[in-house]
Amino acid sequence: MPDKIALTVNQFGGYGSLSRTPCSLELGLIASICLRLGTLFLFLGSPSPSYAAQLLFKSSFEGSLLLGEPYECGTSCWQDIKGSDEVTGYSWPPQIWQGVGTLQLLADTPVTPDTVSTYVFNELRRVVGPHGQQTSVLYSEIRKRGGGATQTPYQLRPSSTALQENLYVSYWIKLQPDLLERLGPNSWWVLFEWKTNAQHRLITYIYTDRLNKPYWHLKTDDLSGGVTRSFWEIANRTAPVPIGEWFKFEFFWHRSSQHDGRAWQAINGQVVFDRFGPLLGGNDPIDRIMLTQVYAGGTLPLYQWVDDIEIWDGFPCGNGVPCGTKLTIPQ
Repeated sequence: MPDKIALTVNQFGGYGSLSRTPCSLELGLIASICLRLGTLFLFLGSPSPSYAAQLLFKSSFEGSLLLGEPYECGTSCWQDIKGSDEVTGYSWPPQIWQGVGTLQLLADTPVTPDTVSTYVFNELRRVVGPHGQQTSVLYSEIRKRGGGATQTPYQLRPSSTALQENLYVSYWIKLQPDLLERLGPNSWWVLFEWKTNAQHRLITYIYTDRLNKPYWHLKTDDLSGGVTRSFWEIANRTAPVPIGEWFKFEFFWHRSSQHDGRAWQAINGQVVFDRFGPLLGGNDPIDRIMLTQVYAGGTLPLYQWVDDIEIWDGFPCGNGVPCGTKLTIPQ
């Protein structure tokens, strides 16, 4: 039976996509027209340059990358990843929204370039990666707490005057095998977050319950006052939380003060969160994106490995990468 071609449009990126359904018309002439229209749609259905998501940065940590020495230390230091990724061709640091990127070694106590590694530590290492082969990755660890805020994020710092639109990030990550023993019941691990000039925050966690079972938690809150005030928070206690194995983390957001705001997260291609509604909209630019993060409760040491970072200005459509039209909209 001949096929009929249908064209759909992604509401978040304007992508054309094609689907085939049985053509119920039996007349040979109309069936022929159906097939000819399919050929036309195949030509017209390719992503438009005006709407297709653009890749802003990609790195597998391969090539002549170097980790610089810590500098500008106080209660934290900065540390740069330098060089060009020979696999992807992109150079470090990512320049997102006219900004820069660097590792923050936040000891939360006075440190120097020589002493900061006592508290937090980063290194480019060769390990067996997410695809079962030797690869270079970013290894990050908290070794000792200087205070309650000890952490080591890779921090993107966009310009507050740049146009800040949608953003999608993904990477492969592996958490230490004994993480649950280190966290214990009723504890937390931060996977990803960003903050605005006004100290409004989006943050996604792995929480553990009273039985030490891990689950996902996403929230937005206000840190500008003496007491943290939550705007909204949601939990997913059914989606798996991979521990001690590589998994793909994806996050997309569209900021808005209206109902079209969106916060979307997937793990290994499974949608964990897809919340529509107000998302920290208004004239309050993001000034810090913690692209990767080691920040948690529990006992030390705490560590992770990260590989294959990608940053896009919208939902990409590709092999193994979800597209906006395929996502489940919560009721």
